[in-house]
Amino acid sequence: MSMAGVPQAPVELPAVVRELAGGDAVDPVWRNELGGITFRLSGGETTRYLKWQDYSELGPLARSHVNLRAEAERLTWAGEYTSVPQVLEAGENDDAAWLLTAGIRGLPALHRRWRQEPETAVRAIATGLRHLHEALPVDACPFLGGWAEATGAQLPEPDSLVVCHGDPCVPNTLISAEGQFAAHVDLGQLGVADRWADLAIASYSISWQVNFARSYDELFFATYGVEPDEKRLTFYRRLWDVS
Repeated sequence: MSMAGVPQAPVELPAVVRELAGGDAVDPVWRNELGGITFRLSGGETTRYLKWQDYSELGPLARSHVNLRAEAERLTWAGEYTSVPQVLEAGENDDAAWLLTAGIRGLPALHRRWRQEPETAVRAIATGLRHLHEALPVDACPFLGGWAEATGAQLPEPDSLVVCHGDPCVPNTLISAEGQFAAHVDLGQLGVADRWADLAIASYSISWQVNFARSYDELFFATYGVEPDEKRLTFYRRLWDVS
């Protein structure tokens, strides 16, 4: 799940991070709420990103939200149809997991540039989600469900089954220098589900204090091209809050 932020304190590098970095500079750029850290590896021919997740103190449900092997499988499949990071290596042991990907040109929608241009960011997030829902083939998708299904709650009858991102919060959309949708990241929850599970949380996350601190629902849904379904929006947002 996409909450937390940039690590504020020095980070001790796990051995696998040092090994995969080689001679590259290693900079922690994101920490999730479950203790996982994303590192930027730079200085070589290309920039790479390495996600490392400590599993030692996570229960089964929390671990399912940060299953990096599952994310690697989903990225590899989705990459045939849309812009996502290319998987370079993935692995795990009893204590941790890691996922190394190639960098993609673009800035997260949470970047300070887009904080100054929130409407540009909102349009890019909505456009990117519409593209994802249209580009990924439901019938060919080997992954079912997402975060909502994992809660075990009784879900509404689907309005439209699509391949959902599963964690479409603001930081997981990358935006090009021109202000256009560039790519999606963090696809560990990707799977076939009701599109409103994605739409509710993508639009909801825009309003969170850590992101743009106000609702842009009207712009978001107009850009995506659908009338808001208030009943489903309320259901999925409440479910997210309690789960």
